[in-house]
Amino acid sequence: MQQIDFHFHVANRSMYACRLIKKVTGLGLKAAVWSTNESFLSRVYDDLWRFEDLTFIPHAWAGTRWQQQAPVVFSTDLTALPAMNVIVLLDEGVPADWQQELARFERVIDIVSTNPQELEHSRQRYRIYRSAGVVLKAYDRNKG
Repeated sequence: MQQIDFHFHVANRSMYACRLIKKVTGLGLKAAVWSTNESFLSRVYDDLWRFEDLTFIPHAWAGTRWQQQAPVVFSTDLTALPAMNVIVLLDEGVPADWQQELARFERVIDIVSTNPQELEHSRQRYRIYRSAGVVLKAYDRNKG
């Protein structure tokens, strides 16, 4: 993990994640998607099926028989995710053993909505990562 990209002020976190995953897989890369919030992660998983009528992006849950063939793998357990090109973080907290776990991925993207509570949690994560010396880039998606 060379750096962490924060995409913040995202109007719809789930739809943004789907568009980002489409871009990643369109480049021929593989993506892991993580959150400890199972219901939200399930919504993103389901939205990936239907966010665009003519788009099909194969995806699977970690630990299932389809995981090996899927370019996108979801899990609430970070350790269950295989090392892939990109990991999309959709959680409010910093993962346990984050330095070791996130190092398995070439690129780390943390998506943050416009929700004030979510923004505050993202600021806390940002400070933790910065104090550990991680290169951080912030992309304000509210700006045109």
